[in-house]
Amino acid sequence: MEKFLVKSKQALTNLSVYEKVRIVLGNQSCDLDSAVCALVQGLFQYYDVEKENRTNRTNVAVIPVMNILEKEFRVKTEVLYYLKHHKVPLSLLTFRDQIDLHALNVDNKLELVLVDHHTLTDEDSSLADSVVEIIDHRPQDAAWKWTGKRINLQTVGSCATLVAKTVLEKHPNLIDSQISNLLRGPILVDTCNFSREADRATPTDFEVIQSLEEVGSLDTERDVVYREILSAKTDISGLTPGDLMIKDLKVVNGVPIVGFPILVMDFLALNDAFEAIGTFTKSRYCSLTVLIGMDLKNNTVSRDIGVFSLDLNELENKIIKGVCNEE
Repeated sequence: MEKFLVKSKQALTNLSVYEKVRIVLGNQSCDLDSAVCALVQGLFQYYDVEKENRTNRTNVAVIPVMNILEKEFRVKTEVLYYLKHHKVPLSLLTFRDQIDLHALNVDNKLELVLVDHHTLTDEDSSLADSVVEIIDHRPQDAAWKWTGKRINLQTVGSCATLVAKTVLEKHPNLIDSQISNLLRGPILVDTCNFSREADRATPTDFEVIQSLEEVGSLDTERDVVYREILSAKTDISGLTPGDLMIKDLKVVNGVPIVGFPILVMDFLALNDAFEAIGTFTKSRYCSLTVLIGMDLKNNTVSRDIGVFSLDLNELENKIIKGVCNEE
């Protein structure tokens, strides 16, 4: 992994010499699943591209990109912990504000691989024609059919499951202890450690994680790995309410959906929490923000939801009715 990331950073400093630049882009939440998938899928793409470069005398760079600003990465506590723990040099990561995808697109150099998402934001919609591959574990969004692209959309617990399955099938030689550990972490997190109560895991998730453990000779118990990641994820001691608003952020149809590693009711008890929500919502030029809290203790999942609105509006009422299952 480190050799690949060194090459990607070198490419970043001299993009003009490449015919194509293949970007492996995670989603805007940059959670553990998204970050790991960008890195491992990037390594997989790099392996194939290097063979192609030698065989066909092409000149293609591969760069995995964390889809957030570099300054925001510090709030991704579980990602920081897990990458460090498995010897991924954080200084070799590339962030969204370190590369201009739109300029590459205009120059007809961009090849975009989407992992852990298959929709583009309004700001990135112009990049759609440069998308060459999509890998996601969410149900198909009817507005994004992606005809003519390489598509791997399967409803499984984690996108890391799909990335791992492909690499195990096509390039098992790339799966060492480091890669196996990296991929196992998000699978455990996204399936809540295969909790029956959470009911997120599929047979494919079970099969893939077992293969990773066998190939990588992983001997650390799943429960231990899961608890360590969860501990890092829920360690908010160094974060402000404003930091928590961007720790696990997704945008759906223009509506910010903020995920907390604590319950919403506990977040609202923090000093300056309401001010942080209001400031965040205004900064996004939105009228409302959806808040989703989650508390995991002893493999028991507790959730709550809040809707914050700057003014009364129809969308707020629709969301509240939908949450409450009202007609």
